[in-house]
Amino acid sequence: MGLLGTILTDGGPGVPRPLRYLANIVRHPVRWMRSMGLRRWAERSVILLVMQSYDNSLQLFRRRGLFGTRLVSRQGHGAPNPTYIPIANDAARIAAKTMHGDAMSSINEVVLNRPTTAHILGGAPIGTDPASGVVDGYHRIFGHSGLHVIDGAAVGANLGANPSLSITAMAERAMAMWPNKGETDRRPPIGSVYRPIAPIRPHRPVLDPIVTGIDPWGASAEPLRRAAPGSASAAPPRTERTE
Repeated sequence: MGLLGTILTDGGPGVPRPLRYLANIVRHPVRWMRSMGLRRWAERSVILLVMQSYDNSLQLFRRRGLFGTRLVSRQGHGAPNPTYIPIANDAARIAAKTMHGDAMSSINEVVLNRPTTAHILGGAPIGTDPASGVVDGYHRIFGHSGLHVIDGAAVGANLGANPSLSITAMAERAMAMWPNKGETDRRPPIGSVYRPIAPIRPHRPVLDPIVTGIDPWGASAEPLRRAAPGSASAAPPRTERTE
């Protein structure tokens, strides 16, 4: 990733951005050379991500060339994807000044005037049938039994914020409806009307609720702690009454 960064260069109308980049190199050769250094790059760098809620998109498709098939992109529906976001560059300059560092741009943005995205969403959205989506409400792919899509591809819209927690929540929800091995699948057949399903308690959860003190399958954690084998409080004290 260190090779993807270079000195910050603004875009906009007028002078083409690649020429502005070359002018920046001439004016700040030391800063430019420093931006090429990869030694301890991860320790020295802070990546700033810009999230926007604009209705724009990319279309990905395969193209054959001299060296085989490769994945390329083009403008999709909605507003054109911005190649230069002034407020983002301003924020980078403020952060760099505060940290006594150098503000940087992505190399393909300043050389090719092409934006970079770190979170490609919506390639396999949820729908009610194959005409409206790729997966159903349980993240099962229409027409392919046993195959699921449980990542950012199932997110159907631009969230306007970092999607990592939303993707995690969607994945946890989908996994909570999976049956245990050998048990009946409570989910309706693919193509049926969606209906909510209560979370299914796994036989061997990766993280024991006793450790976290929270039972996501409905029971409180306190009874689980009392029932833990080998615990000093494995069972509640029993009181006997005599007459």
